[in-house]
Amino acid sequence: MIQYELVNPCDPYTFTAPDREVAALVIGALSPMYGAETEDKDESKSVPVLFDGFTKWFEETFHRPVEESTRARKRELGEALGSVMLGGFADRKRYEAALEAIDDPVKKEKFIRVWDDGRTSMNRIGQHARNLSAAVLLSLSEEESSK
Repeated sequence: MIQYELVNPCDPYTFTAPDREVAALVIGALSPMYGAETEDKDESKSVPVLFDGFTKWFEETFHRPVEESTRARKRELGEALGSVMLGGFADRKRYEAALEAIDDPVKKEKFIRVWDDGRTSMNRIGQHARNLSAAVLLSLSEEESSK
C-alpha cells in the first residue's frame, strides 16, 4: 500500500491506497478541491488539486471514466476511504500501531473518534471519509449478495 497525504487547506490527513488510480478515486469522492501526494512527493503517484478539471484529468490519466473505475475498484475505494486518518505520515505509524493493538471493535471505533477529535478545523474529513467508506462497502456487499 502507498501512503498518501491529503492536500487540503485544513488539518493534515493521510490515507493508504494500492495505487494512484484508487488515490484519485478517493480524492474524487472527498472533493476535487483536494489532492494527494506521497511522502517523497513522487509526481507519478500524486493526484493534483484540480477543482473543475478532475473528471477530464482522471479520464486522460487512467483512460476510462471515473464511474467505470469506481465500479471496477469499488472494494479498494471503500478500503482506502476507510483508511483516512487525521495526521501526517509520522502520526500514521502511531495510529496504525494503536489500531492493531485494539481487539475490541467498539473500543477501536471509540479510539478512532477520539483521535479524530484532535482536528482544529470544523471540517470532519476523517468522519466523512469513513461514512463514504461504509456506504461504498455496503453497496458492494449488497451487489455481491444479490448475485
